[in-house]
Amino acid sequence: MSIIYSQIRAFHAVASHGSYTRAAATLNVSQPTLSSQVKALEEIYDVALFMPAGRGIEITPLGRQLHAITQRQFRLEAEAELLLSSTRSLKAGFLRIGADSPYHALPLIARYKERYPGIEISMNFGNSREILADLFARRIDVAMIPPPQDDPRLISRLLLADRLVAFVPVTHKWAKRQGVTLKQLAGARVILREQGSTTRAVFEAAISEAKLALLDVFEIGSREAVRAAVVEGLGVGVVSEAELILDETIHVLPIMDADLRVPELLVCLTECAPQRTIKALFDLIGD
Repeated sequence: MSIIYSQIRAFHAVASHGSYTRAAATLNVSQPTLSSQVKALEEIYDVALFMPAGRGIEITPLGRQLHAITQRQFRLEAEAELLLSSTRSLKAGFLRIGADSPYHALPLIARYKERYPGIEISMNFGNSREILADLFARRIDVAMIPPPQDDPRLISRLLLADRLVAFVPVTHKWAKRQGVTLKQLAGARVILREQGSTTRAVFEAAISEAKLALLDVFEIGSREAVRAAVVEGLGVGVVSEAELILDETIHVLPIMDADLRVPELLVCLTECAPQRTIKALFDLIGD
């Protein structure tokens, strides 16, 4: 195949320049070498691509048809080279990101877009279990999630470790308190995310370790719905502090007898880590 390619390239140069001499100079080869490559192509297919015309050459009708094809071929090759070289310098490319929270993801993405504006980014959100499944299925390139189980297929880097807090509406009987204990939370109606949420898993593990049991759990499938339910007085919310939008309708309660933190990691498949678009995102964490 490589021999045929070199012969096609020789033909294209001669057809484009209308001269063996000029074509040889362009390709930086000798004229006899170029002539032998074109002749070999003609012999392989038993065709005539050029014919003598006075002291020069003239392309045959078949040669003109082939030249129209090689023009498209080498134009596409040039486009492919430009695409790859642009990606190498991070002037172009694609990056698909999955995250369990926009609050953790968007600051880093904003810095990435500022530094590499030519990289197109798509994002989707879900709980950590869903996002990890997307990563393994290669529906996304990187994930921003709490720590998954140890897996040699993954590499990760710490983004942040966010504290869990409780919160209530300003009309709640706890709204004047400076904090709350695990025991008090265990005896209240607690509004939590669905199973599969790392925030919930961390909180429930702390309750269990304290040898307590949650008496009343109201499960809701999104952070926004948890907040709305708390504001409506349906219970006490437990969320990551960074995800809590503060305003005059809620009162935040630090958990006084436990420092509950949810690490957030940037994760990718080990085999994909060398890709420039992915590596550049990892490198931004330390900046």
